[in-house]
Amino acid sequence: MERPTDSLAARSAALAAAVREADWAGDRASLAEVVEGMTDATLLECLEQLGALANLVGAVGARLAGEFAARSQQDVAEPLAKRLGNRTAPVGVAAIAHVSAGAAADWCRVGEQLRVRRTLTGDVLPEQHPAVAAAVDSGSVCTEGAALILSTLQAVADKAGDPERLTAWEEFLVQEALAESVAGLRQACRALLVHADPGGVEPREQELRAKAETRVIKRRDGMTAILTEADPESAGWILTALDARTAPRREVRFDDGDDVDSAVQDTRTAGQKRLDALVSMARDSLKHDAGDMSGTAVTLLVTVNHDALVSGVGSAMISGIDEPISAVTARRLACEARILPVVLGGASQPLDLGEGRRLFSEAQRYAMAVRDGGCIWPGCGEPPGRCEAAHLKAWHQGAGDSRGPTNLDNGVLLCRFHHRRLDNDGWAVEVRGGTPYLIPPPWIDPTRTPRRAGRPRLDGAA
Repeated sequence: MERPTDSLAARSAALAAAVREADWAGDRASLAEVVEGMTDATLLECLEQLGALANLVGAVGARLAGEFAARSQQDVAEPLAKRLGNRTAPVGVAAIAHVSAGAAADWCRVGEQLRVRRTLTGDVLPEQHPAVAAAVDSGSVCTEGAALILSTLQAVADKAGDPERLTAWEEFLVQEALAESVAGLRQACRALLVHADPGGVEPREQELRAKAETRVIKRRDGMTAILTEADPESAGWILTALDARTAPRREVRFDDGDDVDSAVQDTRTAGQKRLDALVSMARDSLKHDAGDMSGTAVTLLVTVNHDALVSGVGSAMISGIDEPISAVTARRLACEARILPVVLGGASQPLDLGEGRRLFSEAQRYAMAVRDGGCIWPGCGEPPGRCEAAHLKAWHQGAGDSRGPTNLDNGVLLCRFHHRRLDNDGWAVEVRGGTPYLIPPPWIDPTRTPRRAGRPRLDGAA
């Protein structure tokens, strides 16, 4: 395998060559002017090279920081960090390398766990995490992602039962890191924690509930800060109610041809809209308060396995919330709120409506919410309530068998922005084994190589 230092040199040379090519005449005075003159293809190429280069820098940084941390341990005669006047190895790395404390901590954490291990006689032992090490050294995975994978593996190590299963989990998380953003990888790590220890969901839920709080702070300038740290269940209620009042489809819209005074256009920021939504929720609550604050519970979309719901053992998910809740909590919610069952097949819900209907039904949108988790575009975190149900094969195309049917297999969730990208920029989507893949247009990728989309799935970590 190519050494990371060699890859680093090659990537640096490739990036420099691309920049020089963009400035072929040599008459641009600054990097900003060179970038401004790049073609779209060169700009995308440079960004790709730069991403790999940054990951390779992180790989070398992790290896160096890991060795620095090893030489700074307390059992060393003269810890290196303390000799330099630093309390800990990450503090020393941050000071020497002029990087953030968070980056230095990730470098040290990853480097220490991927260091060469030796026996008492000095022989080299097999790598503890070979898949992570290979991904880091090749520049395929950033150190932040590697640190997340390693901490997750450490948390589930005693639940694996045998080394082969732990190895399979490691390979699964590395594949997720290669296909997803760090945010997507974080979701996969949470899913693996639940998969490895379903009985541990309830204790974790109780810990989060114990830390949850809302603080009211009166500012000197007259503003009031309301700071909330919510556990998953509480966040589910709050975010569902906020989304109901701020979702794009519920906003007032004007056609481009309308002659509307600019004063009536909605120019509020997202934060201002959320504040107005909170105020309207409070006003509505007080309006309907007859003195006992009783009423009908708001509907939440909660996904739970039938056996877990019956037994109370296992986990459930609130739509839009990454952290799972326990099956016990799901059972309690089932008693006090209307939980909509999402049936992906069978006679109880008419999910596949065929070509006779153009718009997806409410039941189908709920099913997509559970299946897709929100916008399927890689890196997009828009929740289901802010997404549109998009036909993969357009309903209006052709007639009869050539027309795209309004069923689950022909639909995915996309936010408004990425729905436009799909329709207008030449992208295509195909579903393979229940997993959506984006096919880029030729001007982005001449080979049109499919790229995995959607949220992380745990199918490969059994």
